[in-house]
Amino acid sequence: MILRSAFVLHTYPWRESSLIVEFLTENEGRVPTVAKGARRSTSKLRGLLVPFNRLLIRYSKKGDLRSLISAEWDERGKKQLGGKQLFMGFYINELILKFVQKSESCKMLFSDYDSTLKNLVSFPEMQEVHLRRFEFAILKEIGVMPDFSDYVGTDNNPVYLSPERGIFYEDDITNLTLNVREDFFLIEPMLLQVLTKLNSETYGWNKVYQDKKYWLKVKRLLRFLLNGQLNSIELKSRRIMKEINQFSRE
Repeated sequence: MILRSAFVLHTYPWRESSLIVEFLTENEGRVPTVAKGARRSTSKLRGLLVPFNRLLIRYSKKGDLRSLISAEWDERGKKQLGGKQLFMGFYINELILKFVQKSESCKMLFSDYDSTLKNLVSFPEMQEVHLRRFEFAILKEIGVMPDFSDYVGTDNNPVYLSPERGIFYEDDITNLTLNVREDFFLIEPMLLQVLTKLNSETYGWNKVYQDKKYWLKVKRLLRFLLNGQLNSIELKSRRIMKEINQFSRE
């Protein structure tokens, strides 16, 4: 069987001595497996099956819940999240578990996840940029974030973006029985250009981050689209981060 590079997203106990392990793989997306006997003190898997670890794994091909056959370190993935970055990591893991379908290839998202973990470790002072970039990437992966370059024109007309219906011009939504403020996000021409740049330029994110006006608009758009997919249900990791921030202020 082929060794596949995979990141551990989440684990939880199964039966007396085993673990259910959710992996993010490059070719098959999210893969749930059962690691039999992994909780025994003699198991070679103890210490390996921990969130954010990048491993080389083998697993069976049958069923929705695969059997994990073997796992070993992938030397390309040794990174250590700590402190606040650890909660950021749990947040992006929870996004993947919520949004990414099982057994669907997601090569670009796999690469984005890898670079996000590395950046959280190496450049913690820019953690907000890393998180927003990953939110943007996962929304692209699931088809909610459009290719804005198709809508950049010279007419300077704003467009509206819906989590369910995509992009519309104002004339297109006049006759729809929807509340524009609640069901659509207004994207004026300058913001449209910013989003087009973020969609295509890796280093454009740092520049936009320095422009607080448009950075806040990008954040609001990302939150609008994420909430639309979550039906406004708060993620556990997001709630914990809020509680920690509130405790720190107090």
